[in-house]
Amino acid sequence: MTSVPVTTIGGYLGAGKTTLVNGLLAGDHGLRIGVLVNDFGAISIDEKLIVSRDDDVVTLANGCACCSVAGDLAMALDRFAGRADRYEQIVIEASGVADPARIAALAKSPGLSPGAIVVVADAATVRARARDKFVGSLVRRQLAAAHLVVLTKIDLAGPADVKDARSLATAQAPGARMIEVLQGHVDAGDLFSQTTPRRGGLPACTSGGLEAASSLFASHVWRTDAPVDIEALRTVVAGLPNGIVRVKGIVATGAGRRVALHRAGEVVSLDPLDNDPDTKGAEIVVIGRLGRLDGAQLDGAFGACLLQSRTDS
Repeated sequence: MTSVPVTTIGGYLGAGKTTLVNGLLAGDHGLRIGVLVNDFGAISIDEKLIVSRDDDVVTLANGCACCSVAGDLAMALDRFAGRADRYEQIVIEASGVADPARIAALAKSPGLSPGAIVVVADAATVRARARDKFVGSLVRRQLAAAHLVVLTKIDLAGPADVKDARSLATAQAPGARMIEVLQGHVDAGDLFSQTTPRRGGLPACTSGGLEAASSLFASHVWRTDAPVDIEALRTVVAGLPNGIVRVKGIVATGAGRRVALHRAGEVVSLDPLDNDPDTKGAEIVVIGRLGRLDGAQLDGAFGACLLQSRTDS
């Protein structure tokens, strides 16, 4: 039986992994791809593409499928391995604070084989992230695992930033392929053309090792079924302290409309999603440095954005 390659997509928080994966799911590439999302927050899938839902697995009209993994990733891979005859490629979107090499090593189920590790890097910020005393070792370790580096947001980065990002990727992952993309649009053939790892082991990280993500970060989830003042929420998210490294969520704006809320670094964006009349309220995930994330304070700040709260005040 031919084994199905498992491509792992890693990279630091806000680099553009989910945008890339969404593009793969919606793409007209003729490949049957199974996707496991091991990151916080929901992945947005065009409802017009969905033909069925089976528990947490969404099947699309183009033969692709997506599963959001909240628990044991190895068990989810085993489940996908049981359906390996349905797919030509399996993709794992790793958490932004994960070591993609460790995630890739989980592809041991019969019928699966470890494929390439793709690391997505924000060309505008990756150099600063790699130098950061708090997360620099993690960012460099992620890059060091790459067989393919995808530089994103090059339209937002200056020429010097792009040049620095290329140099950093080359230094951390010598021999890795590198491509540059806009809005996360990657050709599936280019992404999957290298399915055999180029080296058996990983080079030593220049920082001397990787700390466990659990010792670096904490997360907090805020949910509500009540309507939210989206502009008030934008202001709150923009004003969160520097200890907050990532915000990601889905927020209903009324009349069945919804947006994807993102904050990566100091940049806040609200991106329109497909209408869904059943979407109410919001679900927001916040990741912050350990000891710098106050859940009660976040709940109070987000709760003040509820339209009812603002009317009462």
